[in-house]
Amino acid sequence: MRRLGPDDWPAYRAIRLAMLRDSPDAFRTSYDEAAALVEAGWRQRLAGGATFVAELGGEAVGSVTCWVGGRGSTQDVADLGAMYVAPSARGRGVGEALVRAAVGEARAEGRRVVRLEVVSGNDGARALYERMGFHATGVTVPHARRADLHDAQMECRLEP
Repeated sequence: MRRLGPDDWPAYRAIRLAMLRDSPDAFRTSYDEAAALVEAGWRQRLAGGATFVAELGGEAVGSVTCWVGGRGSTQDVADLGAMYVAPSARGRGVGEALVRAAVGEARAEGRRVVRLEVVSGNDGARALYERMGFHATGVTVPHARRADLHDAQMECRLEP
C-alpha cells in the first residue's frame, strides 16, 4: 500500500483506466473522459485528496481516494471514492486494506464521518463496505450515465 502524489500520475492513470475499462458502471467518469485527460489533469486529481494504490508483486491491483468536498459534504465528512480492486486480487484482503487506508486518512484529518456511494447491483462492494462498518443512509442518487441504475449512499461514523 502506498500513497500517490502528483508525480505518480502515470501509475494512477494506468490503474484508473483499468478500473474504468473493467467496471464502467461503478464510476461517474467514463473511460473515454479519463483517457482524454492530459498530464496536468492527472496531476490535479492526485493533488485533490489522498489516493492510495495497493500493489501485489510490484503490480498495482487496486486504488482508492479519500477527499473532502463531495456531494452534500461538510468539513466533518470525508468522501471515499474511486475504489477498485482488480479481478485477479479480489478475495485477498486488498479491498479491506484500501478502505482502512482511506478511513485512516479521514481519521487523521479529524473527520467524523466517511461517506461513499455504491452503484446498485454491486453486491460485492456493498458487502465489503458493510464488513468495514459502513451502513446505508437511505439516500440514493441517479447514476451518472444509466437510467436503470442508482448510487446508494453509505457512511461510517468514526470514533474521536
